[in-house]
Amino acid sequence: MLILLFLMPLVVSAKKPHILYVVMDDQGYGDIGYTQQSNDIKTPFLDSLAAEGMILNRHYSAWLCTPTRASIMSGKYPIDLGIQHDVFSTNTDECLNEKELLLPEVVRHNGYATHLVGKWHLGYARWSCMPCKRGFDSAYGYVNGKTGYTDHIVGNYYDFYDCQTTKKDGFTWNILTQDAGIYSLYLYNRRVKQIIENHDPEQPLFLYLAMQSVHSSYYAPEKYYTCHDTKRCTMQAMLNAAEDLLQDTMGYFQKAGMWNNTLMVYHADNGAPHSDYTSNGFLNGYKSSLWEGGVRTVGFLYSVNETIQSAKGQTDCYVHVSDWYRTIITASGGWDAYVKTTGLSPPTELDSIDQTGLLSDNSTCARDQIMLHIDPVKRVAGYFKGKYKLLIGDQDSTASCESSAYYPLDEGSIDFDIIQLFDIYADPYEESDISDDYPDIVKELKEDVIEYLSHQVPLQCQLPTVDGSYPNSKVPYYLPFDFRNFAPETVGRMFL
Repeated sequence: MLILLFLMPLVVSAKKPHILYVVMDDQGYGDIGYTQQSNDIKTPFLDSLAAEGMILNRHYSAWLCTPTRASIMSGKYPIDLGIQHDVFSTNTDECLNEKELLLPEVVRHNGYATHLVGKWHLGYARWSCMPCKRGFDSAYGYVNGKTGYTDHIVGNYYDFYDCQTTKKDGFTWNILTQDAGIYSLYLYNRRVKQIIENHDPEQPLFLYLAMQSVHSSYYAPEKYYTCHDTKRCTMQAMLNAAEDLLQDTMGYFQKAGMWNNTLMVYHADNGAPHSDYTSNGFLNGYKSSLWEGGVRTVGFLYSVNETIQSAKGQTDCYVHVSDWYRTIITASGGWDAYVKTTGLSPPTELDSIDQTGLLSDNSTCARDQIMLHIDPVKRVAGYFKGKYKLLIGDQDSTASCESSAYYPLDEGSIDFDIIQLFDIYADPYEESDISDDYPDIVKELKEDVIEYLSHQVPLQCQLPTVDGSYPNSKVPYYLPFDFRNFAPETVGRMFL
């Protein structure tokens, strides 16, 4: 149901919109101003965009960053991708399956230039796993889940690169060692400016800005600090820096004459972790949990162009992060060009729901359920249907994936002995378990979850460590493992 919705007539635009897709890293519900979930953080620029756009009050992501990013790119739930448990780690064969048709691959068929700035974290076991082999014309940033904000080092190895795919050179890869010591948000700013200044405004642009902010380690240059007495002052400084980058990005679009034909999608990849720097406001739980604090994420849509987005205000409709796959494909022109140029049919087994209705004046809720997650390692699951949220298993489990363990993918994969039910609209802070009062609802939702269990594929977290790779690699950089036998002197700008 839409609330506080101010409507204007929708006129279909013949010109494809530019798409600016911003994903914040670990930003909690209390780490932005407009949610009013904390009184110590101010984000005036983001608040103004949200107020003039469409606030997504029920936007849900996965509980960790790799599952979320995999859902964005594939249009599938993590259970369909083998990413049910954890993030992709270094030194393994983990990779978003190369058989998946990724979002930038489709929009590129629709005539879009496609660029990634920031975090990838969808695997680098092989060159075929890398973003410039998965539909991006260029990518600039880091491949792991985190890297240093100035030294660009994680796990004693350097992680900052760019890659490009061009007709002239094919696929190229460049280790950006010359940028060591430079604050990463300054580098992202420079890259975004370069992309837009070198872009033909008549060609539609898909810019995936996967922010490093506000993931640990918690750091910002001194100029962004407005106080120093608590760790929340550092969070405020990091958000000030992020807002600077985003405001500059909008300015680059404006200068190029592109902002009036741009749709901006903004959300976080998961809730905030448990720390003194971060906050999920009044929501229960943290990152890596299925409580609202781990999965209910800040999000909004924004466009100054009423032919792109005529609906403003707020919505309580369910939106799952996988939905951006179908939504962006529809906004970019649909599937016709892909089908015509490849001779292939669109994928059919998608969990993504087209949410373009939220942009128009006749919006209705496209979803009434979300299979939030199933984790056979922790033996937990979360599921939404209507106003109800069902949690199964011990939500405080700290079980970790073991490569030699057996994890069933049927009904034995979750602990049905522990059941909790919440009316998530009336009880957003999950304070009252009503499972004993509504046994029929529990039975119905439990049967739905059992049906979803058959969708699971084997866990990628059980893939083996790659022999001869980090920390025994010949080069001090993160690279796909099929490069591990190359001589160090060949690393630099590589043409593959």
